[in-house]
Order: sequence, then C-alpha cells, then structure tokens
Amino acid sequence: MVHKHIVGAWIGATLALFSAHPTCAQVQVRPAQAKLDPQTRAVLDQVAGVPYVDLMTLPPAERRRGQDAFFGPKNLPDRNLVDVQELKIPSRAGPLRVWIYRPRQPPSGARPAMVYFHGGGMSMGSLEQYDALTQRMSAKSGVVIVSVDYRLTPEHTFPAPLEDAYDALAWVHANAQSLNLDPLRVAVGGDSAGGNLAAALTQVVRDEGGPPIRFQLLIYPAVGTTGHSRSMKIYAEGYLFGAKELEEAFEQYVPDRAARLNARAMPILQTDYHGLPPAFIVSAEYEIMRDDIEEYGARLRAAGVTTEIHRYAGTVHPFLSMAGVIDAGREAIDECATKLREALGA
Repeated sequence: MVHKHIVGAWIGATLALFSAHPTCAQVQVRPAQAKLDPQTRAVLDQVAGVPYVDLMTLPPAERRRGQDAFFGPKNLPDRNLVDVQELKIPSRAGPLRVWIYRPRQPPSGARPAMVYFHGGGMSMGSLEQYDALTQRMSAKSGVVIVSVDYRLTPEHTFPAPLEDAYDALAWVHANAQSLNLDPLRVAVGGDSAGGNLAAALTQVVRDEGGPPIRFQLLIYPAVGTTGHSRSMKIYAEGYLFGAKELEEAFEQYVPDRAARLNARAMPILQTDYHGLPPAFIVSAEYEIMRDDIEEYGARLRAAGVTTEIHRYAGTVHPFLSMAGVIDAGREAIDECATKLREALGA
C-alpha cells in the first residue's frame, strides 16, 4: 500500500509555536504550481490518488512496513557492488547492528571510512532499505561505509539514537587497525534524521574531545529550524511529507519540551560552529526543510568551516531514496561519493 505522506525527516523546532506565528499566512505553493521535474511529478501524482494514512499514528511495526512498501520499489536495483559484512558491535545500550560495506578494489593501505546513519524520521528506515544507496556510494567513492542500525522512536527517544551514533563512531576508531581503516580519515554522514545525527555528532565530538571526524556528509539533514523558514510555510503539504507529520515525528523523538532547546537535538540551535569538520550538504528545492538546511550551511561557512551546498532543482525530500525512479537521486548519490572520495583521499 502506498501512503500519501511518508515521514522523511524529523526537524528540531517547536512547530506548534511556529504554526501559530502570524507570518504563516503566506500562500502555499501547490505541487501543480511547482516546476517539478517530470519524474518527481510522476511520484507525487501516484501518491495524490491514494487515501491519506498518517503513519506516525500507526503501531511502530506497521509504520515501518509502510515505509518499506513505499520506498522499496523506488530504490536503485544496485546490489552485489561491494562486499557486505554484518556485525553486532558493543554500545552502552547493548549490541548494535551494523553493516560494513567494503569496495572490491585492492586496498593500497588502510582505507578511509564513513559512519552512516539512515533517514526515516527517527522512527523508520533500516539497513535493508538503504542497502542500494550505501552499496553504490561505497563502490563509487572507494570508502568503507559502516551503516548503523540505531535505536528508533517511539520506543527510544532523545538522546538514545545520538548515543548509538557516538558509540558506533567510537567503535570504528577503536577497531580501525583490525578493520584496516585509517582512523585519521573517518567521516560521518546521513540523510534526513540521519543527517541530524551526523551534524549533532560533530558538535558532540568537538565539545567533548571525542574520536576525530575528518568530514561530514549531510543529505537534506533535519537540523531543526529557527522559525524564519519560508520553505517551511510555502511547501507545508503536498510534497510527500508536511508540517503535521514532522510535528508528530518531532514530538516522538523529543517528548521533553525543555530538551528541544538542546543543540544536540536541534543542531541549528548551536551558537558556535567553529572547529567543526568540512561539510558537503544536499538540499531539495521543494521541501519544507530546505531553507533551514541551507541556513545551517551558511552558519558553518560564517564560522570558517569549509562548506559546499548543492540544491537539487525540481525535486523533493527524500529523492535519494527514490533514485530508481528519479534520476536526480542517482546523480546525487554519485556526487556525494565524489565529495567523499575527494575529502578522504580514497
């Protein structure tokens, strides 16, 4: 069953307060008015004819099946591009499942690596759903990718997913020699909710002196909002996910309202961006988080962090997860692989 709205991200903002703001009276841009590329429009047309189901109100297992049912057929068919190993690694909460992707080119020495966190609004997504994306990115970049099956909401709220992210990064560094990895060339990356974890992790590592991070790959990251986003208002619904679903996902991830002012839950609330690793950031033209994502990148630049932002025109969040039917998704995966290879010297 295809659902009209798929939660592709969580955002760190008090959306209830935001939606009450008087400037929200701005006129929304409907998909029929948008300059969508034909493939993206075909996806939205398919979804438009299906009865709306609010996934966030469903039992966790059912919402995850809905996510898989929607995105599975839209994934790339890429498989068997790299060697894949599943491991259970230790963490403060118990065994943590990871998939390790190794390029098949013979290594000339210790390889660079990226610890990757999948999207899904902190409540959905899986290693299996992201297998095609991570295989292609590893094969194209020459970088070992460690994909992390972090704990999900509503069973596990903030900061549990971030703790898993930190523990996975620490494990990669601690075991770099046995994994034939270069601990000085380790990146973090993620899309949507996973982008939130990657961005927050760079801040935690800087502030606490944790394992070094060479580079951050942020694919339409859910960094939060300052409340001044125009895209949040004009693309509020009709583009696969909307403000209602985001608010629900947000409340499940950070049910404690006091914690919503924590930059580790909402990276855009950070007041000091100095000393963070270089970043490559992807945004989509027609998504509500676009302006906040790009503002986050601008704040990194203003603090002297080498940052590149690429807005993909004519498409929506999360287009990389639909790379099998949206060419821009495949192009973005390949561009991310190129940036990763260049940043880590793969």
